[in-house]
Amino acid sequence: MEAVARDLSSRYGFERIDTPIFERIDLFARGLGESSDAVEKEMFRVSGAKGSEEERSEWALRPEPTAGIVRAYIEHGMQVRPSPLRLWMLGPMFRYARPQAGRYRQFTQWDVEVIGDPGPMVDAELIELAHRFYAEVGLRGVVAHLNSIGDAVCRPGYRDALVAYFTPMASRLSPDSQRRLAVNPLRVLDDKDLDLEIAAGAPKSLDFLCDACRAHFDGLRELLDRLDLRYAINHRLVRGLDYYTRTTVEFYVAGREGQQDALGGGGRYDGLIEVLGGRPAPAIGFGLGIDRTVIAAQEQGAAVSAEAPLVAVVSSTPDASDRRLVAATELRDGGLRVRADGLRRSLSKQLEAGAKAQARWAVILGDGPSDRVILRDLDSGDQRELNLSEVLSVLSAGQ
Repeated sequence: MEAVARDLSSRYGFERIDTPIFERIDLFARGLGESSDAVEKEMFRVSGAKGSEEERSEWALRPEPTAGIVRAYIEHGMQVRPSPLRLWMLGPMFRYARPQAGRYRQFTQWDVEVIGDPGPMVDAELIELAHRFYAEVGLRGVVAHLNSIGDAVCRPGYRDALVAYFTPMASRLSPDSQRRLAVNPLRVLDDKDLDLEIAAGAPKSLDFLCDACRAHFDGLRELLDRLDLRYAINHRLVRGLDYYTRTTVEFYVAGREGQQDALGGGGRYDGLIEVLGGRPAPAIGFGLGIDRTVIAAQEQGAAVSAEAPLVAVVSSTPDASDRRLVAATELRDGGLRVRADGLRRSLSKQLEAGAKAQARWAVILGDGPSDRVILRDLDSGDQRELNLSEVLSVLSAGQ
């Protein structure tokens, strides 16, 4: 699946970026919001050696990638590069939480970010990219949940409406939601313990959008319809991080829409770069969870597009490991996936090891220095005698 993500990143014109696994806590506090679970409850805090300057600083393992990417964008003057800037990253993230199905303290995300494009087309492009990823790894029935939470112009009115709605029933909210009602009322909608009847009656962000945000969301939906992409409007989708504006999106397998079953998500963060000290710029991105996608694919019995077949290089002479290495190197030069057996053991043991490693083919070297080898199909048992150079052309052509 990571190979699919890398390939799609290249095909869609994204450049790779890598950021440190740990950053200063204030970066995440400013970027993600003090009320977010990632900051309040889930950050792994890191300290330096006793007595060092780092001990006096507050650090954390990264709980998500966007804040670190934006920090790098600002610090390294990347705003002078041609816009929009398209970046991708694949790596581990960390959140301190009770491990459960699909939720790990260290997890892998594929992240893509576009900085400098304000229009709905790039929103639609990223949602299409996510759908393509799930399709190419063989996952069926993925639907994008979609919402718009407005911007600095229209969101204050929506916040006021949420406060007015939830305040009379505050005693029925969880302690977290009671606190968030004063800090960030949108996060109340994100509470997994929120009573469904209360949630159903809550004001909807789409009813409070200003003309610009409405035009953006309508344009996005029109593009998704033209691309024939599957999506559903989810009025409770506010995402768990404070930096989002306008578009928010999460991906689920249809019928599995619980909060712990989101395969990934993201949205616009048009104000984050300015909050972190940079020149204002519109931006959007998503992070797809590789771990959860693997679990969902396993449950469906999905098969990711296979890599090229593996070739095992063996020999009838147990101690001919040097010849096996030379032959394997030549085949690798031709682009084949090759496993050379380096142990001093019988041919039958070498073939057995190759089969256990899921090799499809075995190249069997003879006793002497001849270039003639036997190419054996380890699935069918069929074999033929060829020159080593012929093996390369035969397997490369898929014959």
